[in-house]
Amino acid sequence: MLGSCGDVRRQALRWYWTSEVDMSVELPLADEVTAVFARASKLLLTEETVAQALRLITDAATASIPGAIGAGVTLMDRSGQPATAAASDAVVATADGLQYELEEGPCVTAWASGETVLVEHLASDQRWSRWAPAAAALGISSSVSCPLVSGGLALGVVKVYADGGHLAGHGTVRLAELFAQQATLFVVHSLAREAARTLSDRLQDSLAQRDAISMAKGLLMARNGTNDEVALRELMMISRQTGKPLALVAAELTAAAKAFED
Repeated sequence: MLGSCGDVRRQALRWYWTSEVDMSVELPLADEVTAVFARASKLLLTEETVAQALRLITDAATASIPGAIGAGVTLMDRSGQPATAAASDAVVATADGLQYELEEGPCVTAWASGETVLVEHLASDQRWSRWAPAAAALGISSSVSCPLVSGGLALGVVKVYADGGHLAGHGTVRLAELFAQQATLFVVHSLAREAARTLSDRLQDSLAQRDAISMAKGLLMARNGTNDEVALRELMMISRQTGKPLALVAAELTAAAKAFED
């Protein structure tokens, strides 16, 4: 079990945040959330559980960061475009969508730079002239965006939007970066799983092709009284003449021989 969002919210309520946090003291909430994520990271992650974990991160960030109205995780979709993989509510999805459409905003900047971007007062921030007023119209007054960095590459961004004043300094940034670190672990695990699955599929295809070629060579050797090398050259010649892949030529030859026997 990853733990419920209600559990995380109850943990958050037990911790009183001030505008300044002593950075030499461990944050109880941070420790508890880290423990939850550490347990979850040991699970066999599927696409579904990764999505659930990312949603847990957005809910936990929203519950634990003062003034937060929502949080989200941006990743790259299959077409290579940024997309919101998890969002605590519709405001987050809308604010994110505006950044993707306008190609500007703190999330976009954090991804491009690989560095955390803190917006303390959106109304006076001049960095994103088109996105800022649109975000303000949604009730957003400040935000913090933390890149998911692994191996020197930014894989995505965790961002938190807030209203009613500015986000609380370094303590907020530290906790947001903690959530980003945990999200990075889940994303890296997911990518590794996908890479392993792709490699496994390719390996299975390669083994199947090898078996088909071996069977076809055996048929030619038995039919023509030739050796392995001559049979392979014959298959390669047919492949060149027909323009078909060697494995396909072998499979068709084997299928034809089987049909003849039947």
